[in-house]
Amino acid sequence: MTTIKRLFIKASNNYDSDFQIVPVNTNEPLEIKSDIGVFKLLINIKKFDGSQPHLSNSLYNQEDKTYLNGDKIDFNTNSNKEDGPEPNLRINIEFIPKEDIKGGDLIFGNDFTYSIKDYVPTTLLSTGLKLFNWFINDTVKGDIYSSKPFLYGLALNSFSYIGIDKKPKEVVDTKAKPMNYKENISDEIENGPTNSTERKKFFNTAEKCNQFTFKTNKKYDFQFDTDFLKLSDSKYLVSIPRFDIDVSKYANDTLNNVNWVIKKNGYDGVGSGTLGLIINFALRTEDQKDE
Repeated sequence: MTTIKRLFIKASNNYDSDFQIVPVNTNEPLEIKSDIGVFKLLINIKKFDGSQPHLSNSLYNQEDKTYLNGDKIDFNTNSNKEDGPEPNLRINIEFIPKEDIKGGDLIFGNDFTYSIKDYVPTTLLSTGLKLFNWFINDTVKGDIYSSKPFLYGLALNSFSYIGIDKKPKEVVDTKAKPMNYKENISDEIENGPTNSTERKKFFNTAEKCNQFTFKTNKKYDFQFDTDFLKLSDSKYLVSIPRFDIDVSKYANDTLNNVNWVIKKNGYDGVGSGTLGLIINFALRTEDQKDE
């Protein structure tokens, strides 16, 4: 008998309680109610070899017809599968605010509830921060050396796609990474962006973001795609041009999970602002029978 680390993904509206296991690759949404609104969450991962809590609720790939434990599914997994290249990780979120939220106040990013500087080499931490700023979002703010490290960006320029009131997705360029979509934010802001690439460039400051408001009871579709992470077969690789960094080799009893967070305000760090959605990605140590 050997041990192996497998992914365990759960979600809540806070860091400490009421977590639910997130089904992966099923396109069956998980609903989370919070102080800032209601979220419906979908996660898709290529070749998801999930931990034991996922065996009866998740699929290895989206097109599969059986759960990880071999039981047959009783729903259509292909109904929401998009055309075009499938990223390593896709997070889809439907958000209905319970109050108006200025665009400069809605934050999306990553954080830890514990220090990581004692477990991860400083050079890797510095490289990671530069990667987030150079390749993903140049308005990201963070402190990866603090007792509770964080990297936060503005939701309006962090997501790969944003649609309002269930606008059907239409791809402008499938070769772009992530793909470029037509969007309808221009319906609510004069001379606003008309596709996802334009949106990320347009909303490049908090002041620009404050021209837009997430309105009470409207439906907003957020999609985050990335190939910078490779999570297939429970690996945890940070992928950058020419090579992959195996983050899982630094994992231990403390360094074993990271949060993806949506909240209102709270650029200053973990514990600030009003929490909306917490998605926790963890590496869970399990026994595996030797072949």
